[in-house]
Amino acid sequence: MQETTINDRFLRIDEVTQLTGLARTTIYDKTRANTFPQPVDLGGNKKTWLESEVRNWMQERINQRNQKQQKDSAK
Repeated sequence: MQETTINDRFLRIDEVTQLTGLARTTIYDKTRANTFPQPVDLGGNKKTWLESEVRNWMQERINQRNQKQQKDSAK
C-alpha cells in the first residue's frame, strides 16, 4: 500500500461561508444543483468541504469573469 500526504483540510459550513461570502442556503442550493463542490460526509450529520475544491471553484469564477471582460473589451 502506498502512503500519500494530504496537504488539504476540511472546512465546516461557517468557514465556507466566510471564505466565499455566500450564505449557507446558497451553498446548499448550489451543492444540490451540482454547481458547487460536493461536501465530504464525516458521519453523524457532519458535512465538510475540501478547502482546495472550494478555492478551485472560486478561481473558476474569477477566470470566467476575466474571460468575459476580455471578450467584452474586444468588441
